[in-house]
Amino acid sequence: MSKTRDILTSPRVEEIKRTKRKANIRLSVLFFVLFIVLVAGLSFLSNYKKMTINIIVVNGTRIINQSDVQDFVEGKMSGKYLYMFNRHNAFIYPHDTIYDGLLKKFTRIEKLSLNVKNVNTLEIYIKERSGSYMWCGDKVPVNEEEKGENCYFINDDGYIFDNAPYVSGNLYFKYYLPLANAENILGSQMLSPEIFHNTIRLSDTIRESGLDPIMITEDADYWYVHLNHRESATSPYIIFRKDSDLDKVGEDIKLSMNQKEFRDEINGKYDTLLYIDMRFKNKVFYKFQ
Repeated sequence: MSKTRDILTSPRVEEIKRTKRKANIRLSVLFFVLFIVLVAGLSFLSNYKKMTINIIVVNGTRIINQSDVQDFVEGKMSGKYLYMFNRHNAFIYPHDTIYDGLLKKFTRIEKLSLNVKNVNTLEIYIKERSGSYMWCGDKVPVNEEEKGENCYFINDDGYIFDNAPYVSGNLYFKYYLPLANAENILGSQMLSPEIFHNTIRLSDTIRESGLDPIMITEDADYWYVHLNHRESATSPYIIFRKDSDLDKVGEDIKLSMNQKEFRDEINGKYDTLLYIDMRFKNKVFYKFQ
């Protein structure tokens, strides 16, 4: 029994154990150093200018602002992963975050693709949904049954291209505006493409805020965006000046509807809402029946 105990606790065995422990420690330190060097190297490469995206090209948009898309993408690529890896790097940029975010923010997008070209350029291709718009005369008919009887289809640039069959309800967003050439309706340009696109972006933004725009009318100085309503309720509208920045009007409405107190009052008393007045800079007025 004493001989076995002596062998197990012999200096030779203890020396072997100490040597293995030292080797394991050295190996751990070596792996740790290699890991730090690897991480530092990858961090350096992620910030290497020849490997980072510095140009964002947006193709295919007609109504959506290219600059809005670029600003959104830049925001998603700003900063670093784990404070070390540049999100602008062409090989690790947040593709899925940008893709999903664009589809969520810009509901007009039907198809979307992202492609890195020549390492430094991110190409974004967007196909917008086809619009469903109608021009239905220079003023809203007094009699409800006359609405929609004399409507024409409008393309995505505000061009009147075909007669529209009678469609009840609010399936199509309608325009009641005077034409420059009322004698030749087919082939007329209802509004310039730029202004028409602005009105569509505005209606999209209003819809994103939780309201439901259904048509636009005008008078000498003001635009009116009419909102959907029940038959027995009031006929609410949003009013703003013709010379207003329509993108700014839309953002102001969206900001207002993001305020809980304002949103709850509008939604809670919606059936008695008369109008939301956006004619005054940085101020929103509204009135109930």
